[in-house]
Amino acid sequence: MIVQGFSLAQLIYDLRTESGLSQRALAQRMGTTQSVISRLQEGGGSGNRVDTLARVATALGRYLVISFPETVPAKLNDAVQVA
Repeated sequence: MIVQGFSLAQLIYDLRTESGLSQRALAQRMGTTQSVISRLQEGGGSGNRVDTLARVATALGRYLVISFPETVPAKLNDAVQVA
């Protein structure tokens, strides 16, 4: 999936709801609290930490892939790819 107009908080919300999970259920899978998930979805908290994002991805059955390519095809410019 390619996400245009990237918002990490919105992406976490979209993937969580697509998976049919409540904030509480995702928190349980991650070993954290519902309030942490709420803060992530509001764009606050520790959401920008790679280890936190990796835990979110794992809890949602996804993979976190970070890439720093030398060149980016025009179609992918300013886009994020979610596996």
